[in-house]
Amino acid sequence: MSQATTVSFTKIKSSVPIDIALHHYGIVLKPQGKRLVGCCPIHRGSNRKAFTVSADRRLWNCYGDCSTYGSVIDLIMALENCSLTEAADILIKRYCLKH
Repeated sequence: MSQATTVSFTKIKSSVPIDIALHHYGIVLKPQGKRLVGCCPIHRGSNRKAFTVSADRRLWNCYGDCSTYGSVIDLIMALENCSLTEAADILIKRYCLKH
């Protein structure tokens, strides 16, 4: 049984800050106003600072080549090239989340 079935997606999204999840992959973002900004870790082909994270809303967005956005779960799905439940399981294990 997937661990994602015992921990809600809402709990995962509210428990794991996107900037902390990105740090696990060695991705560093710089503060710019209320947001964090950097190069997109998904399409990686551009040096343009098109990737933004809104920490208070727990959302990210790429305004560059991949034009993707979402929650921390969506980010892990894109970085790991995995399914929704696989991404949730990665976050549950990595951050020791319990229901």
